[in-house]
Amino acid sequence: MVNLSSQPASDSGVTLLLTPDFPPWDGGVAVWAEKLAQFLTRQDRRVVVAAPQQLAQDAAFDARQPYPVVRLRSFKDRYLKYLSAHFTVRRLAQAHRPAHILALTWHPFANAALRWAPAVPLTLIAHGNDFMESRWQRPFWRRRMSRAFAGARRVIAVSGETERALARLLPGLAAKTTVLFPGVDPEEFPCTERPSPGPPVLLTLGRVVQRKGQDRVIQALPVILREFPEVEYWIAGRGSDVPRLQALARELGLERQVRFLGFVPAEERIHLYQRCTVYLMPSRTIGERGDFEGFGITYLEANACGRPVIGGRSGGVTDAVLDGETGFLVDPESPDEIAARTLELLRDSTLAARLGAQGRARVEREMNWDVATRRLLELMAS
Repeated sequence: MVNLSSQPASDSGVTLLLTPDFPPWDGGVAVWAEKLAQFLTRQDRRVVVAAPQQLAQDAAFDARQPYPVVRLRSFKDRYLKYLSAHFTVRRLAQAHRPAHILALTWHPFANAALRWAPAVPLTLIAHGNDFMESRWQRPFWRRRMSRAFAGARRVIAVSGETERALARLLPGLAAKTTVLFPGVDPEEFPCTERPSPGPPVLLTLGRVVQRKGQDRVIQALPVILREFPEVEYWIAGRGSDVPRLQALARELGLERQVRFLGFVPAEERIHLYQRCTVYLMPSRTIGERGDFEGFGITYLEANACGRPVIGGRSGGVTDAVLDGETGFLVDPESPDEIAARTLELLRDSTLAARLGAQGRARVEREMNWDVATRRLLELMAS
């Protein structure tokens, strides 16, 4: 944790990066935050990160970074989190006098930035659930959310569907909203042409929640196992849906084939991608909760490792997965379609290798953090 009182009174040129999630915590927002801080620093930009305390390993992780990380006390209550963000942003604005503020979601920091650093340009990133979930539609939060997006100088949507959903919810932002895809560091995820030896492995890596579609993969397994009885399905990650999925696997007699790996540290994920044959995450939209996949960085990570991917035809997944080029898009509610596409890739190793190679080429060409960060800097300067 950084002691704010030890910081210089003026540090013009600093980008203050405000994020509700940061490694070693997992999830898409945490990945965005870490990689933007990392690549901005590589391009000689001074960065200060503000993030909540989330895990016991926070301090050790922060100490390894080439930029300061300020950790806030973590509050589950959204109101306390909002108030804490105001206090922290006020102190950081006074200590660093930043040239730019980059908020990874509107809550809890964006309104605090507008209140305590009104003259500093604010760039606000919109993912999907951070503005669509039903809890943000209550009058108290809806007013503050509208104020945050209205006050930002630039709004970044992580996918075309995120941009469209934001336009439907908060009209009038089109002139300052730009789609900017996330990326992958190709050096962090080296490509291997073939999976490691062993039985075929299907992998899903991410939060274990209903939106991710792990249940539909489990339901597809009986059909897949008729032709490939040695297939295993690995579910990596933590989340509230684990007990339901474990019960579903028991109900279908698949306890041996379905493996729950729990939380996997970032440095170990590469081994899972290299071990798997096909990466699946048939994400779907949970309409009543406003819950949808804003993009899905793990598709790019698997592609970077040379693996074909299968994604649900929903949300921003249609930007992350190029159907027939880097993998396949399927009806996320159809176990039969999931099984059919999976079997197609298991039967045809040449097809699987071609899709994986094309996915790797796309990452190297355009879907990487170097490209994303350079474009972000252009947008921040405009």
